[in-house]
Amino acid sequence: MNQITQVFYILSNALLIPVMLLLLFSLVKVLTQCGRTLQEYLSRNQQRDLRKAVEHAIQQNQSEWPELTGAGDFLNGLQEIQSAQNDLPRIAYAITQREMTWQKKVDQLRGMVKLGPSLGLMGTLIPLGPALVGLAVGDIQMMSNNLVIAFSTTVLGLFVGMMAGYLVTIQKHWYQADLSLLNFAAERICSSSFQTEDPQPHHENNGAETHKTKDHAHA
Repeated sequence: MNQITQVFYILSNALLIPVMLLLLFSLVKVLTQCGRTLQEYLSRNQQRDLRKAVEHAIQQNQSEWPELTGAGDFLNGLQEIQSAQNDLPRIAYAITQREMTWQKKVDQLRGMVKLGPSLGLMGTLIPLGPALVGLAVGDIQMMSNNLVIAFSTTVLGLFVGMMAGYLVTIQKHWYQADLSLLNFAAERICSSSFQTEDPQPHHENNGAETHKTKDHAHA
C-alpha cells in the first residue's frame, strides 16, 4: 500500500511542471486572443457605416449594393454571395464555410473556458501534498513555497477562464449577427433571381392563349 501511495505521489508531483507550462501557454494564448478581438472590434467599427448601408440595401431589396471595400470574413462572404448570383449551391457553400470558420474560432475560446480553471485546480492541488509534508517535518519554507505555487496557479487559471468566457460572448454575438445578414442577403438574391425567371413562362402562356383566341375567332 505504501508503495502504491508513493507512486501516486511521485506521478502527481511530476505533473506540476507540465501543468504550469500549459497554464502559461493558455495565458499567452488568451492574451493574444484579446489583442485579435480588439483588432477585429476596431475593424468592425470602421466598417460600421458600410455594413449599415449594405443592410439597408438588402432590406429594401435593391438590385445594386454599395461597393464592398475592406477585408474580413463577413465582407468576403458578401462578395462571394453577390458574385454567385443565382448559383444556389455556391451560395450555400460560401455561407457554410463562413459559419464553420466562425464556429472554429468560438470553439477554441470555449475550450479555454474549461481548460484554464481545470489547470488552475490541478496547479492548486498538486503542491498541497509537498506543503503538508513540509508542515509535518517543520519545514516552513517548503510549505510556503508550495502554497505560493498553489494560489498563483489558481488565480491564473481563473483569469484565463474568465477572459476566454468574455471573448466567447463577444465573438458569438458578432458572428450570429453576421450569419443572419448573410442568410438574409442570400434569400434576397435567390428570390430576385426567381422573380426574373418566372415572367417568361407566364408570357409564353399568354401568347399561347392569344393564339388560341385568334384561332377560335377565325373558326
